[in-house]
Amino acid sequence: MKTLRDKIADIIDRETNARLMQDEIDILNGHEVAQSIIAALPDMVPPLVWDRGVVDWACLKQGGKYVACSTTPYGSWAWWLDGDDETREVCPSEEAAKAAANAHNAAAVVAAITGVKP
Repeated sequence: MKTLRDKIADIIDRETNARLMQDEIDILNGHEVAQSIIAALPDMVPPLVWDRGVVDWACLKQGGKYVACSTTPYGSWAWWLDGDDETREVCPSEEAAKAAANAHNAAAVVAAITGVKP
């Protein structure tokens, strides 16, 4: 399993190689590399692990949990961050609800690390 340091090194290597292929052999701009790293961070956040019950939930290591459940007999699902009424969203399927919760979690992690919303 790659460490965060390895993943960041991969991003810098990818940026360097892209510039070399475009014959832009100038020194890497720190802000551009930083933005590339920030843009890649959501993909580095592990997906939520869901447990089944009356409602499905995914506990966060730092505390709290995401909840997903069926909202109608017609297949729609909702997700929310427990205790945060502003995050509630209704989606057309279980997969869509859990994907939206994963995206919200990744954005929150990136914002906590960088202060920048992706």
